[in-house]
Amino acid sequence: MTAQLVKNLRKMRIYQRRHLKFDFVAAIVVFLVAIPLCLGIALASNAPPLSGILSGILGGIIVGLFSGSQVSVSGPAAGLVAVVLAALAQLGDFNTFLLALVIAGAFQIVIGALRAGFIADYVPSNVIQGLLCAIGILLIVKQLHSAFSLDHNLKELKGHLIDAFKAANINDLHIRINSGATFISLSSIALLVFFDKTKSIFLKTIPGPIVVVAFGIIINQLFALTGSSFVQDGLRLVNIPKFGNIEDFLSQIQSPNWTAWNNPKVYAYGAIIALVASLETLLNVKAGEKLDKKRRSCSKDRELFAQGFGNLIAGFIGGLPITSVVVRTSVSIQAGSRTKIAAILHGVFLLLAVMLAAGMLNQIPLSCLAAILIHTGYKLNKPSIYRAIYVQGLERFIPFIVTLIGIVTIDLLMGIILGLMVSAFFILKSNSRVRLDIIKENYPNGMTNRLVLPQQTTFLNKASLVAELETIPKNSQLIIDARYSHYIDKEVIELINEFKNELAPMKQISLNLIGFKEHYDIHNYIDFINVTTYDVQSTLTPARVLHVLEEGNNRFIHDTRIHRCLKTDVEHTADTQHPIAVVLGCIDSRVPIETIFDMTLGDIFCIRIAGNVINEDVLASIEFACHGTGTKLIVVLGHTSCGAIQAACDHIGDGNITQLRKKIEPAINAETTTKDNRNSKNKMFLHNVTELNTAQSITQIYNCSPIIKKMTDEESIGLAGAIYDVNTGRVKFEDFSNILPLLGEKKDGLLGQKLNKLITDASSL
Repeated sequence: MTAQLVKNLRKMRIYQRRHLKFDFVAAIVVFLVAIPLCLGIALASNAPPLSGILSGILGGIIVGLFSGSQVSVSGPAAGLVAVVLAALAQLGDFNTFLLALVIAGAFQIVIGALRAGFIADYVPSNVIQGLLCAIGILLIVKQLHSAFSLDHNLKELKGHLIDAFKAANINDLHIRINSGATFISLSSIALLVFFDKTKSIFLKTIPGPIVVVAFGIIINQLFALTGSSFVQDGLRLVNIPKFGNIEDFLSQIQSPNWTAWNNPKVYAYGAIIALVASLETLLNVKAGEKLDKKRRSCSKDRELFAQGFGNLIAGFIGGLPITSVVVRTSVSIQAGSRTKIAAILHGVFLLLAVMLAAGMLNQIPLSCLAAILIHTGYKLNKPSIYRAIYVQGLERFIPFIVTLIGIVTIDLLMGIILGLMVSAFFILKSNSRVRLDIIKENYPNGMTNRLVLPQQTTFLNKASLVAELETIPKNSQLIIDARYSHYIDKEVIELINEFKNELAPMKQISLNLIGFKEHYDIHNYIDFINVTTYDVQSTLTPARVLHVLEEGNNRFIHDTRIHRCLKTDVEHTADTQHPIAVVLGCIDSRVPIETIFDMTLGDIFCIRIAGNVINEDVLASIEFACHGTGTKLIVVLGHTSCGAIQAACDHIGDGNITQLRKKIEPAINAETTTKDNRNSKNKMFLHNVTELNTAQSITQIYNCSPIIKKMTDEESIGLAGAIYDVNTGRVKFEDFSNILPLLGEKKDGLLGQKLNKLITDASSL
């Protein structure tokens, strides 16, 4: 075991080394994009700027280390800005809020321990796709001010657009265009598209986003050196807080207000943050898995634990709530990340940037970072995505669009909730139209309807169950089969009880309830039995029995065998038996007689002997079946590839098998059409001998038993022959009248007439 562990660790190190260069580049790209996002979320939350950076660091390093996801990148959550603002307003100060965040982290760890991550698997994929497209649109919209205008934020840009439209003076908008940012943004987008489309193997190895950032810094420095009006400065550049030394950095870290532990609002907001952050994380992780080209998945319970631990630490050192973030995840994947090392490194780079390189990074124009995000947003909104979902049908497309619009116009959680509600509506509508299967089963005693309940029978199945029960005709038989159900809703139980006590008696429907568990408010109930009874046996004709066997074989071939309750069949056949047929077959393991005719306990007698030959004991058994118990049909069942007949054809035999071979030899001698290769390798010869041997057994039963002969002549029983094909599973009944003369029977003799009449009568049913 130790050797295997060492081997696995070695494989992991090789795998990580192979992908490290891709993860390193992706981490740089995500780190550059994360800086303005972290600062922007802190600013929007009315929190210290450092709190956003700290959460970015923790989301990368701490959550990345504990997370099982290979693609998810975590950081401060834009979706929790409203919750943070409300919490700060209610709790009074940032330090008390940090205590609520510590509690939220603890709650998330407990949620993960309770294995609540399964919730993510119940979110429809079209809702997840709506989330991704909405995030893409928001990426584009929220970067417009940085990419093209002089406005410092989206709110300011909106205000100028509204004023211009109200004044009907759109021409004045050109004075709000930031020419330098526009030039850098458009050039950067062109570079990104070029690196995406290029066929050069060398250029494909160069990460486009890194080139864009280098281009932005260089071109902006040229603008500054030449005194161009295109220069970007001040708030149009990255603005990381600067710290003189480590002591200066640590002095800015804030801690929770532990004295507020007895404030109920702290626990209330801790629970709210935990709930919202957990839900957002699950959705974003699921969305990240959809973007992952390798379609890898992770334990959602482990992810909740990782996020909870990250939020716990964030509360201790003055951060903001952390979740998995689709924006960072999508940027990381687009930049070529292969493993979660990219997420961890992006956190390390954020830490190093704050400590060592704030001045250098503050030279990056926001417009080139905006170009990276706009390009990512477009990739999340390619027209092909919309077309692919539209062709799946409106029941998929409408929830997708509702989710997208809800997220863009309201917020992420409300958009997801709206999408789930619309999806639930279509699921309910679809379930109301989906019919449960009613299987029509032909037993020897007639037609029976069987309604098989699904594994999970909930209120969603109620409408279809009502519709099916209403279709059951009067004076019929119905079995409601719950053997395959693991759960049945109480409403469904109540409905079945009402049907049993009211509708079934009114329509004179014979009802059986089987498979219901003891803890249900309903019990198994038997109103009729489907095993062969004396009444059934006595009313059947030989032709009808033959027809029943043919139908059973047809069910066997098509794998639609009757769903029998063998325990019940055992109980009902324990005291007596009334089989409808006796079948003489071979001992061959490939020919299980009850199975190939889809019969059950008490339906048929089976006599099995190698080569389906006749001796005194076999005759006595057949006489007992027909004369003693009222069986209506005798079937001699030969089969293809019979080992006993092959041995006889090849004259193989030692010991007592020689006696068996002698019983088959008359059939071999009767086969006179084959002159050469009279052995088992000649398939035609073997087939002819098999038919002759079957016909020979029929003649011996008829001629050697006066009891059987008399009953056959009186047509109180029937005598039939059949060949079973081991390759297809089909039983073919034949009258053999054309080959009886080869065995010494008259061509137009009574036996041949009876065989022919039975086949004809059965085929007319």
